[in-house]
Amino acid sequence: MLSRNLGSQHLSQAALSRSRFLRLAAGALLPFVGWRLSAAAAATPQLAQNSGASLTNDAAAPGRMGAILVSQFGPVKIHSYLSPADGLQVNTQMIEGPNAVVIFDGQLLLPYAGEVASYVQMLGKPIDRIILSHAHTDHWGGLQVLTERFPDARVFALDGIADQVRARGPARLDGLRRTYGDKVATKIAVPTETITEGPQRIDAVTYDFKRFVDGESDLQLAALLPDQKVLMAFDLVFSPNQHAFTGANQFDHWMIVLESLKALQGYDTIIIGHDTPVGRSAIDSTITYVKRAKEIHAASANAKTYSENLRAAFPDLQQADFVDLSASYLYAVPR
Repeated sequence: MLSRNLGSQHLSQAALSRSRFLRLAAGALLPFVGWRLSAAAAATPQLAQNSGASLTNDAAAPGRMGAILVSQFGPVKIHSYLSPADGLQVNTQMIEGPNAVVIFDGQLLLPYAGEVASYVQMLGKPIDRIILSHAHTDHWGGLQVLTERFPDARVFALDGIADQVRARGPARLDGLRRTYGDKVATKIAVPTETITEGPQRIDAVTYDFKRFVDGESDLQLAALLPDQKVLMAFDLVFSPNQHAFTGANQFDHWMIVLESLKALQGYDTIIIGHDTPVGRSAIDSTITYVKRAKEIHAASANAKTYSENLRAAFPDLQQADFVDLSASYLYAVPR
């Protein structure tokens, strides 16, 4: 069960050795860089107050490995499933409307996707659709389970995402399988429907879908839920307590994307890809981090210098191994 301070459910990278962590990162997400492993932050009670939501903690089912936070906005609930550390602590969001559920993202490993599917089935409502936010493997690796458990659910993504998954997916799964064996999908589940930008009404919930390029990843969906005052930013925004992944080397345009999110009105709460919800101030902290990382990158001749200087610039942030991972991409020898 996910408590407000996460208590015994606080998820840590400590269980992963440094070498295994880096192998996992490379195997899971190349070439779709831009993910990070995030220790779960405390759920902020002010977020519920500011947005009109109430935050509750789902009572853990016997044997459930992941944690679930439920945010209620009147008749609409957002169920956030956070996987354990070996699943890269990725979120799956389940938006429960009056009559159906919309699922965003499908986890990395099959067991955690299975927990998502079982939880959705407990809600007792049909799946309207599954939506993939971007092509990083930790967000679609478990779609095989969801599409098998919910065969009538259509899978949506932005135009271009399916091509990325189709082109690189088999190699990514092969790399993961060397580490995780049968916890990894045996086939890729490719989105079959294209989601378009702009407002859409799905089961009495309004989504304003937005498309962003060259941010933390090369192509990513975001969604504003104006009635709930929620922005689903996925991996575009990071927790202020964590290092960000900067290996995509898109510092300038990522900051432009963040400024556009900052200028956007109509939300108080931001749902992110690897942590519990954050407030609008997380955009500023992400901008500060990316700007400083850009400066350090420009002044660093090699990966070691970049890592040392970025760690020193943000000595109190968690997940410092992501700095080394970022450096390995930024200073990779061209092939």
